[in-house]
Amino acid sequence: MDTAKVTARTLEILGGHEKAWEIIDAEFAEVGRRWNQDITVIGRILRSHLFIEHYLNEHITKANPRLGSVEKARLTFAQKIALLDSTDRRLREILPGVKLLNTIRNRLAHRLNAAIGQEDAKVFLNAQYFAALRIEGAKPSKPSEDPLDILEEFARYASTALTNEFSAFGNAFSKALADVGGERAS
Repeated sequence: MDTAKVTARTLEILGGHEKAWEIIDAEFAEVGRRWNQDITVIGRILRSHLFIEHYLNEHITKANPRLGSVEKARLTFAQKIALLDSTDRRLREILPGVKLLNTIRNRLAHRLNAAIGQEDAKVFLNAQYFAALRIEGAKPSKPSEDPLDILEEFARYASTALTNEFSAFGNAFSKALADVGGERAS
């Protein structure tokens, strides 16, 4: 194929050399705008999602030892969430935030939009124990109000909640809930 002829014809179709370069420059500028997003923000979102997914896989495997390999089953993140025991208070509390983190990751994947807003942060902070622990952990200061910081802190908290059932801390927390709140230890 004659590349020079294809190039010349393309420029002709676009309205001539000058008009063609206006169109090409505008298209490349749009690609550049999308490409030049804050990779730190993108990385923090993806790391948080991957982190929770790791612990989600581990939890499902430990809670259902006869299930087989979660990785080999190639379940979606949403399908993995559906496998969680929603009667477990610790898990029930984090589910809205875990689902939101998946939505944010999907938003990033489909729209290349890495923005995290205050409305997103509110969903994470609705997890009462998470909100209380982050306040205690920041004392004597106040915890960050940056939505991205909150997202990352939530991811670490949620990952811990997914391992609690199988950890010394988790068992102590369950006992404390039962002792203080009169709830069944799960």
